[in-house]
Formats: sequence, structure tokens, C-alpha cells
Amino acid sequence: MIETKDMATDELFAQYANACATYYGAMGHSKTHYNEVYAKCYAAELKARGEDVPEMRVASKFGGFNGEGAY
Repeated sequence: MIETKDMATDELFAQYANACATYYGAMGHSKTHYNEVYAKCYAAELKARGEDVPEMRVASKFGGFNGEGAY
């Protein structure tokens, strides 16, 4: 699984956005599935740090397809 504990919060937000963008842009079922899993991991860590996490559809607008942190 993804190791998120040592990531900076800004990095987590960026990787969350990239996983979300890739989730919405992926054409294959596996790529879609794994990016959702990754996004949920990043979101869980951000929430554990007390951060407000935007919905995946909102975050996807700030990420890049296949960017760092995406599957």
C-alpha cells in the first residue's frame, strides 16, 4: 500500500488531486479502480491530519492525469 505518513501535507494534496484526475480520465477498469484506492488513502491521511478534503470530482480539476501519486 501507499506510505503516506512521511509525506508533506502539500504533497499529499497534490497526489490526491492527481489520483482523482486520473480516476476520472482513465478508460480502463483497473486504472480507475486503483486510482480510487490511492485517492482514498491520500484523503484518509489528510483527514487524520485535520485537513478539509474536497470531493474527488472537485480535486480532479486541480490534478494532472498520470501525475505523481496516480496509479
